[in-house]
Formats: sequence, C-alpha cells, structure tokens
Amino acid sequence: MILSAKPYVEQKIKELKERVSMMDETPTLAIIQVEGDPASDRYVTNKMKKCAEVGIAVEHYYFGKNVDSFLIEEKISDLNADDDITGILLQLPLPPQLDEHYLTNLIKPNKDVDGFTELNMGRLALGVYGNEPCTPKGVMELLRFYNIPVQGKDVLIINRSNIVGKPLAMMMTKQNATVTLAHSKTARLRDKIARADIIVTGVGQAGFLDERDVKNGAVIIDISINFNEEGKMCGDLDKECYDLLAGRCDFTPVPGGVGQTTVMALIDNLIEISERF
Repeated sequence: MILSAKPYVEQKIKELKERVSMMDETPTLAIIQVEGDPASDRYVTNKMKKCAEVGIAVEHYYFGKNVDSFLIEEKISDLNADDDITGILLQLPLPPQLDEHYLTNLIKPNKDVDGFTELNMGRLALGVYGNEPCTPKGVMELLRFYNIPVQGKDVLIINRSNIVGKPLAMMMTKQNATVTLAHSKTARLRDKIARADIIVTGVGQAGFLDERDVKNGAVIIDISINFNEEGKMCGDLDKECYDLLAGRCDFTPVPGGVGQTTVMALIDNLIEISERF
C-alpha cells in the first residue's frame, strides 16, 4: 500500500483549524530565511500556505546570502523578546559564513518550533515533554494514522543526522521498537535492510532501494528528496518499482509523503506552544 500523506493532511488541517479557532489570540510564526538555497523558497512558501489554511499568522524575514551573523542574531533576539511571536523558525540550510548550530541555539527553547535547540533535543533524549523535531514527528504521526504498529518491530534508520535520524531513533525506542541506526559506513547494510520490519531511508541517493532489497510486509519510509536524471523529484526508493511493491509492502511516495507531514508537525508544534503558554 502507498502511504500517501494526503488523507492524513486533510484530517490534520481540520483538527488544527478547530484548535486555532478556540484560541483567544492567533498564534504567530516568525520565519527567518537567508537567500542561497533554491529548495528553501519552495519549502517556505508551502509552510506559509499551510499556516494560512489553518489560520496562523506568519511574519517572514528574508536576508541576502551575504548577511552578517550579527544581523541574524539581532533578529532572533528581537523575536525572542516579542510576546506577539509564538514560535521562531530558522530555515536551514544557511550559507557557509553562518553557524547553524550557534544561531539555532539562540532561539528560546519555548519558541523553538523546529525542536532543534539543545534543550529540546535533550528533553527528547530524556523522554521529557518538549518541542519535537518536525520530520521525525511527522513520520510517527503518519505511522499512527495508517495503524502501523512500532512496538516490537525491528526498525532500521539509514540516517544519523541530528535533524532526522537520531531524534527518530529516540522516538521509535520510546514506542518500544528495536532500532538500528545505520549510515554510509555500516557493514552489511543490505543484509540489515533485508531483515528490517520498518526501514526509514534518508541516504539522499535516487534509486538506492528497490523491490529486491526488502522482505514481504516491510514498511518503507522514504525521507529523502532527490532529483533524477530527468530533473524530477524522487526519494531513495526507485519509483519504477512502486507498482511491484504496492502488493507486498507499505511505503511512502516522494513527492506526496513525509514532506507534507513535516509541515503539519511544524504547525502542530506552534499550536502546542500557544496552548501551553
């Protein structure tokens, strides 16, 4: 079965709109974006569009690619102190002259809508409530929506990034899965793929997986955004094998999969922040 995000997103938008309608004040998201990554323009536009659908206000601050770090620091400081701003999003990646880790950690943890600050990541590691990173949260929500159990499953995550792989491993472990965190240096990776019940692939290589790699009944969550030789968006899972897999495995498509759930998780985080504070 193809685990399309569309029915989940439609249901989630209705839920989020209802929660916003019950608030005395409209939540406001501040997006800080620096010129230089073409994909970021598309991502930010989509985030702003979904926020508008739900009824959330957005303030968009756009800086040139040669911006000095001090100006970003100053803007984050101003937004931290602004009581009208519910959450702050620093759109990644940033140009090389800007330190992503340093700037991200200037955001107040209670306004960290992406869940990337050290405090929120530490809370996740300890199993304490906090703002969760959006892509892992979206993955877990999509699995719940399709009633795919995690408990007791052998989960292979082929991505060890701080943004996706590591936090997702903690979330899966919290739900009583047995998790293997793999990467490009993992020995006998294909053997591990063949045995896994749930495979989360974030390698960033078009055609990395096909129907021969996975066992019957496996679940494949494709979090990669790649572009094939024809310039069309794809994930790590070879699109030519979608039809062959549909009868024996569950998998997310690209596009139309995890990318959309990530945006829903971002908005959900913002509304949760507003509800708490």
